Amino acid sequence: MKSILKTLIFVALLVGAGCFLGIVLGMIGENYEALFSPSMDLLYLGLWFFGALVAVAVTAGLVAVLLRPISLCVIAFALSALGMFATWEFSATSGIVAMIYLLVGLLFAWSVTSEIKSRVKFSVWHVLRSQAILLVVLTAIGCTSLYFGYADEIRSEGFTLPPVISDVITDALEGQGIPPTQIEEFEQQIEDTLAPHERYIPMGVAAIVFMPLTSIVIVLSWIPILILAFVLFLLTSLGVVTKETDTVEVTRLSMEESAPQE
Repeated sequence: MKSILKTLIFVALLVGAGCFLGIVLGMIGENYEALFSPSMDLLYLGLWFFGALVAVAVTAGLVAVLLRPISLCVIAFALSALGMFATWEFSATSGIVAMIYLLVGLLFAWSVTSEIKSRVKFSVWHVLRSQAILLVVLTAIGCTSLYFGYADEIRSEGFTLPPVISDVITDALEGQGIPPTQIEEFEQQIEDTLAPHERYIPMGVAAIVFMPLTSIVIVLSWIPILILAFVLFLLTSLGVVTKETDTVEVTRLSMEESAPQE
């Protein structure tokens, strides 16, 4: 009964992290314009997103390391994907992203399980490579939310130059003594030129954001690993998790002749 209760708690934590990620994805889609006007709002949005990544990475690590058999991991990630879908938005787009989240989560669980089995002694640092891949995919999912939010805006209202870009153009041209009417005409020409390709603009913006954001996430990937290590240490110290030692056969190559089997 205690084992079942522990399993339910770890599953609930991952589901909660998935719901949290869905809420943050909704925030990104609704507040994508903060990207074009760097301010404290953009910083807060970035912190919320990174917090969601850490929550998913840590809880996914707990599930992948502790839940056995692997079918329990499948159930946990499926419920987490469902939670992300439910708290983000009910649409075909969010459903597809939720499926991607599920597949990546299962791949992460399988990778961690295989890594643990191939090691003589468990260390949380063995999870680092798999977790880095998970974080990159979650970053891509965040950029996907940015893309769909911006694309919906363009479809409904058409493409216009973001205020921050318009301000830069205005300041540069005013410094050259160009009158405001000509500046407006120049900006309108830019918008008219980009209008036939406006459906590709959100994709380009999302790709541009993805590259530096991925670098930042990878640089900070040690944070969820340290949190996971601390949580596992705490769970072990409190007796919630116990260490098990198994005797296994090790196969190595050697030039010495093996003894004949009787």
